[in-house]
Amino acid sequence: MCDTLPPRPMTFESRRPDGPSSARRAIAVLSMHASPVGRLGQGENGGMNLTIRELCAGLSARGVPTDVFVRRDDPRAPAEELLAPGSRLVRLDAGPPEPVPKSRLLAELPLFTRALLAHVESERRAYRLVHSHYWLSGWVARRAVLRWGVPWVHSFHTLARMKSAAGMPDEPLRGEAEEVIAHAVARLVAMSPAEERALVDLYGVDPETVCVVPPGVDMEQYAPRPTGSVRTRLGLLDRRVVVYAGRLERLKGADLFVDAIAELLARPGYDDVVALVCGGDSGDGRRQARHAGGERGRLEELVTERGLGDRVRFLGAVAPRRLAELYALADVCVVPSHTESFGLVALEAQASGTPVVAAAVGGLVDVVEDGVTGFLLEGRDPAAFAERIGEVLADPARRERMGAAARERAGRYTWDRSVERLVALYDCVEFPETAALESCGCL
Repeated sequence: MCDTLPPRPMTFESRRPDGPSSARRAIAVLSMHASPVGRLGQGENGGMNLTIRELCAGLSARGVPTDVFVRRDDPRAPAEELLAPGSRLVRLDAGPPEPVPKSRLLAELPLFTRALLAHVESERRAYRLVHSHYWLSGWVARRAVLRWGVPWVHSFHTLARMKSAAGMPDEPLRGEAEEVIAHAVARLVAMSPAEERALVDLYGVDPETVCVVPPGVDMEQYAPRPTGSVRTRLGLLDRRVVVYAGRLERLKGADLFVDAIAELLARPGYDDVVALVCGGDSGDGRRQARHAGGERGRLEELVTERGLGDRVRFLGAVAPRRLAELYALADVCVVPSHTESFGLVALEAQASGTPVVAAAVGGLVDVVEDGVTGFLLEGRDPAAFAERIGEVLADPARRERMGAAARERAGRYTWDRSVERLVALYDCVEFPETAALESCGCL
């Protein structure tokens, strides 16, 4: 599958800033499986969908148009829709028009590629460059850039070899494809220093080709607020609350969350604690669970086995507005992932003024400041997680200090800064003869 890709990007004729303007030429954004309008927390939808949506909105505000190409997964959805002024979503027919787990999309790549090339040719569109997201879209992009003769930027979002190093192996083909993509693009976008290190150490990438562009957070949407009405609605007025948020799949480690809550509730002084699980099964989560009820069914069974009853409540997929309310009412948010390229849940919780107890993996070590905005834990010992969760719950004054520090730290990550960095990177890639790498902010 990967042997036809040249080892380095093909050459292209750069358009100088003082020559024919490229300002009106759109960026082709390839995101086969992750639509920027997908419902967050449901199915495969998550941080990647949100990131693409916010970046395209920010690019639009700066006069940089984008065409976002996704696979149609709903027969009722329009072929095109406007995301923002100058930002267009295009749905291409490739395989059944229904949600399909990422692991089953490999067979649809040729169809998606042909649909993309045919659509662009029919419109006679000319793009500034291609920015692909996730390895599946990278597979498509390598053929598109050969046809169009434009530079190529790629974001992986997650890496197979990072997952394997965390004990969650993916199919070998994915890692091989990622390596070929990583060595073929003009520039790679990493979400965190941890992902940058993984690209260098696990894929042999030249560090000078990697630019770290972390996601941002909406500090107005995710903010401390009065929570009395929400607590009343959920029956949590006199309860301390621990929150888990994320897709329900093995990689996210919700089973460790359940075990940690069981450890915590077995200790004296925590009779009033309730744990909320926010998120629904992903397609791959259902497959990996090997349980008739999917990953949620497996976790609910675990809750029963641990004798937790209604002390752990499953809320299903939660809309961002409601999730912001839940972060704000929580006393602590737990992020027990096996690996994370960044850790958007931790960032959103911290913006809400909520301390985070997280696994010391991937980008979480950059987002959470251990002992200041929460705690980072090596290993996957439920008792150790319970201990740190208990420390936050048992000391309201410390929890307030940590919450204030968490919000201050989250304020360093804004979508405006992310977009500004991305625009600089695009200019560096498009006009390499006039832009030094330092001006991209990549060094």
